[in-house]
Amino acid sequence: MAVSTFVIAPVQAANLIQNGSFETATVTPSNPPGFLTLNVGSTAITGWTVTQGTIDYVDTANWQAADGNRSLDLDGTFNSAGGIQQTFNTIIGSLYRVIFDMAGNPTLEPPVKNMRVSAAGTSSDFSFDVTGKSGTNMGWVSKSWDFTATSTTTTLEFISLTGTGAGPALDNVSVVEVSSQPSSIPEPSSTLGILSLGVLGIGAALKRKL
Repeated sequence: MAVSTFVIAPVQAANLIQNGSFETATVTPSNPPGFLTLNVGSTAITGWTVTQGTIDYVDTANWQAADGNRSLDLDGTFNSAGGIQQTFNTIIGSLYRVIFDMAGNPTLEPPVKNMRVSAAGTSSDFSFDVTGKSGTNMGWVSKSWDFTATSTTTTLEFISLTGTGAGPALDNVSVVEVSSQPSSIPEPSSTLGILSLGVLGIGAALKRKL
């Protein structure tokens, strides 16, 4: 007799972020210099809004992207630490993982660039040292951070903590659901009660047959 074996392949979690590599926009970085400064309130990059200060929308003519041809410098101009955000649907109580690539603008001080990532009322800070890096050797590093959703929609925000005009660089952003909100499990006492009723029912049926 032939026995069929079924292998269930793991399902890859869907990326909840739109345009995470910043490839799509209504504007194009000029060349030269290979970047375009966007002011607070700008929605020129599809799916994203500039939330504070200014950011630079950077092309590979200026420096190497982590994914595709575009990336961001979260410090657009001197003393103007920038930020961006995107809102997406979430399930209350579910755990989500933010994954992104970080580097830094290597052209100006300080050598260590700092960034804050926030969502669902929590945040975490990240840093990157540009020592020895250049536009053709950015040294992109993958970072990750988890949060638990507290609403049916969540806003993810990245902000610069540097503010020198040469800040943290960002690319290749994604958010995936790590674990779902667990469904309710009957209390042990309830389960025992259900089993007891079942046993009594079987006993009564057998008694009638006798």
